[in-house]
Amino acid sequence: MSIEIVKFAINPSGYLIRKALDTAIESFTTDAKSKTVTTAKLEEEAIRQDIETRVLQGKARVEQELAIARRIDNAEDVEIEEYYDSSGEGALGLKTSEESLTLGASGAGRRITKRVYKFKGFRPITVSADIEERGEQTPFA
Repeated sequence: MSIEIVKFAINPSGYLIRKALDTAIESFTTDAKSKTVTTAKLEEEAIRQDIETRVLQGKARVEQELAIARRIDNAEDVEIEEYYDSSGEGALGLKTSEESLTLGASGAGRRITKRVYKFKGFRPITVSADIEERGEQTPFA
C-alpha cells in the first residue's frame, strides 16, 4: 500500500491542502527561477496562492465540522466540552511636562480555546416506519 494512500485515508482534507501547497510552492519556485518573470508577476502569483490557501483552509474547516456532525449524529454516547474566550485590550498614552514628552503604548491579550469530543459506540441511523407509511421522502432516499 502506498504511503500516499495511507496519508489520504488518515486525513483527506489535510492531505489535499498539503498537495495544493506543494504544487503552489513548486510552481512559484519555478517561476521565481525564470529570468523572464518580473517581480510584479511574482507578487501577483504570491497573492493568488495566498487566496487559494485561505480558501482551502476554509473548506478543510467546513469538512472537519461536517465530519464531527456526522459522528455526533451516529454515536451512541457523545460528550462535548468546549471553551472559547478571546479578549484583548490596548492603551495608547501621551504625557507632557515642561521638560519632556512621553508617548507610550501597551496591550494585553488572552486566548483560551479547548475542544474535547468523546464518541462512544455506534448507533445506526434508522428511518421511522410511519414516515414510510405516509409515503414521505426520507433524507436518505
